[in-house]
Amino acid sequence: MQDLVIEPASNGDIDSIDEIEQHSFKSPWSKSTFEGELLREWARIDVARMGTRLVGFCNYWLVTTELHILAIATHPDFRGQGVARAVLDHVLDVAKKTGCSLATLEVRRSNRPAIALYERAGFKTVHVRARYYQDDGEDALVMLRGLTE
Repeated sequence: MQDLVIEPASNGDIDSIDEIEQHSFKSPWSKSTFEGELLREWARIDVARMGTRLVGFCNYWLVTTELHILAIATHPDFRGQGVARAVLDHVLDVAKKTGCSLATLEVRRSNRPAIALYERAGFKTVHVRARYYQDDGEDALVMLRGLTE
């Protein structure tokens, strides 16, 4: 991924983020949700670009000493090329540098590719939130990972 650049999102990225969101999630968030995230002091959206093309993103919160990953997704045309792993590694590094000691996320029980990504990055399932997702009642796995060496 030598030509992959990861940087903070801007309002100009919202349409591309929305396109990836629509392709990636069963119940995609609205553009206005992402616009709101750009305004929150604790919220971040980092995007991955190859050249001028936005190919992935991660929406996350930094709250005191905790990183909470809300969404990470790669455009379907670029899946399987390490984009999500590069973005995840970047976000974990940002969190460490800001003093976070714990990373947490929820993921659909059926999302095997995401679970595998998180497990490879050192996350462990610590809890199951039964019927967490409102659209279909699917369970969420709560995954945690320490960020200290």
